[in-house]
Amino acid sequence: MPREYNRRSTITGLALAGLLLAAGCRQSGPTPPALFTQAAAATVTAGPAGTASALPPTVAPSPTPVPAAAWVNGQPIPAADAAAEARRCELAQAFPDCSARALESLIEQAVVEQAAQAAGLSVSDADLAAALARLQQERGGPAGFQAWLAATGYGEAEFLAALRSELLRARMAEHVTASIGEAAEQAHALVIVAADEATAANLLAQLQSGADFATLAVDYSLDLSSRAAGGDLGWFPRGWLTVPEVEQAAFSLAPGETSVVLPGALGYSIVRVLERDPARPLTPAMRQALRTQAYAAWLAEAKAAAVIERPAAP
Repeated sequence: MPREYNRRSTITGLALAGLLLAAGCRQSGPTPPALFTQAAAATVTAGPAGTASALPPTVAPSPTPVPAAAWVNGQPIPAADAAAEARRCELAQAFPDCSARALESLIEQAVVEQAAQAAGLSVSDADLAAALARLQQERGGPAGFQAWLAATGYGEAEFLAALRSELLRARMAEHVTASIGEAAEQAHALVIVAADEATAANLLAQLQSGADFATLAVDYSLDLSSRAAGGDLGWFPRGWLTVPEVEQAAFSLAPGETSVVLPGALGYSIVRVLERDPARPLTPAMRQALRTQAYAAWLAEAKAAAVIERPAAP
């Protein structure tokens, strides 16, 4: 079954970018490897005014409009770039709607890059060279890497620009999620999930009469992940559970308190809080999940706030 297309799945440097950022990679990197042809290197290092004009300085050339597939806050996404990205999508995944998927990916890229620029973030040539060197090594050296580029539909200059974009995306993710530290408020709670409200109400009445929560959870709860442990969810931070009503109850009740019957998508739940800790260390999986959620929420908000325009259909 084909995976969902994502531009980052073609550029395998995203995980590498995360490693570079986690290591604080700001020092001078290695000399750019052989992939940096003269044309590609010029593309990487040239600035906005990197090309000299043959016209007198007092005469400005008339701008030639470049066909755009969309505009993000007034910044055009060239139609040629969108077409090239769609071809790479087709090479990688063979989806029938690659054109739409590729354009949305480039729109997202523009939103992230604009936000990164506003935040004063950038990727140095040294960081880019270090990332490229590692990718070449992972692909069996320059020859293997060139073969991989051909298979994925990238030219050298295109790939370098895309890799820089992914490194910048990772740097932006670090910036957005910097407030997520090594510890967070956590709750330790029990849960029983019943199929219908009447059953849940009966179980709650038994609990209020002194019945053992763990025993009822083992006998009646529909939550297979916690039932064998007597409904014990363990410790968890906000944003960790997939059932919002259970999480909300866990962080609104005091230790020892039991919730009312809570309707939800998976059934009718009853929650009992055992303990609360205002600053309990996060496991690596928890921290990564919270960072992923925080970045996704930021990106959704940034895209919603952006002015995104697409040419009208003919």
